Amino acid sequence: MDENVRMKNYIPPLLVLVAFLLIWSVSAQIYNLPFMLPGPMAVAKAFVTDIEIVMIGASLTIQEALFGYLSAIVIGITVAAIMSQSKILERCFYPYAILLQTVPVVAVAPLIVLWFGFEMKSVIIVSFIISLFPIINNTLLGLKSTSINLVELFQLHNKSRLVAFYKLRLPAAIPNIIAGLRISAGLSVIGAIVGEFIIGSGSEDGGLGVQIIYAQAEMETALVMALILSATIMGFTFFITVTTLGHFLLRKWHESEL
Repeated sequence: MDENVRMKNYIPPLLVLVAFLLIWSVSAQIYNLPFMLPGPMAVAKAFVTDIEIVMIGASLTIQEALFGYLSAIVIGITVAAIMSQSKILERCFYPYAILLQTVPVVAVAPLIVLWFGFEMKSVIIVSFIISLFPIINNTLLGLKSTSINLVELFQLHNKSRLVAFYKLRLPAAIPNIIAGLRISAGLSVIGAIVGEFIIGSGSEDGGLGVQIIYAQAEMETALVMALILSATIMGFTFFITVTTLGHFLLRKWHESEL
């Protein structure tokens, strides 16, 4: 029964994918302008032909996104945990977390380059900045949403705030934390690509963003679309990985996974 339900869940997105590929293929044949709109087969051929370029770009982008994402997880959860322990700290620092999210990365990119140079670490910082806020926001929301009755029960038994945090607030906040991690998983890849667009690498041996710029300059539209598809798959893989780990962590006890 479960297998049948799973198959039924997979059928609608597969049908949408088939319809999208069909519309794309027909549109490419109607326009007949390969340098503007190459068909799916042309993109697949470019992917296979230039697989070395795609793999080099993907490996660098994965590293940048992963380092930015992991840094955002550590710092985001830590900052949210600190703010959750004090209303004063939350009022002091939370507005700046919002400000960090609203400042356009393009605006601060020149400063990042000035301070850290045209290097991978600058791209990692861009990925980190874009990934940080959802983790802080969701973690703080989860830590503050603990039942007041349970908090008072811990206080009644003279449990310290540290014990209450680790044994009550943090476990209760895990669903919210994972929700934030899901959002930031895709954003980390977007941040890495955007960072590569803005900062580059100084050579053709850069990440997917750099490879897209070079391919666009040479009017290799099929390769551009193959690189974009690779970046999309990478972001989707990040998201699915975090979702799967979250489901594995929550399925034993949280009602959202039943």
